[in-house]
Amino acid sequence: MSWWQKTKAWCSAHWRWLVFSLASLVAFFVGYSKAREYKIIAQVSKKNFDREREIIENSGKELVEAHEQAHDSHNEAHQENVLSFEKKKEELRKEKLRRLSEVQSDPEIIDDFLGEMGIEEE
Repeated sequence: MSWWQKTKAWCSAHWRWLVFSLASLVAFFVGYSKAREYKIIAQVSKKNFDREREIIENSGKELVEAHEQAHDSHNEAHQENVLSFEKKKEELRKEKLRRLSEVQSDPEIIDDFLGEMGIEEE
């Protein structure tokens, strides 16, 4: 018997095994290529997700820093305002005391001074 006849006889006897083996090989190679494609897609998606997360975190940090900076500058401006107000108030007080010391001697100056202060004569 030649090898061809032996192979043919074995294939006809075990044809189910051959079909199953062939189908398994085809499914393996088709599935392997699809799995590789899905793996590449998953890696790209993960990279994009990481980039988006980093961008969102950085923008959130920048926003918080901007708010803190605005708050600090507002506090500084307010503090400067309060200091300048106190300084001007002190200067006015000193000016009033100086004018009051001048006013004590002359009645006409006293009338002018009281008029400037909003006190009217009845």
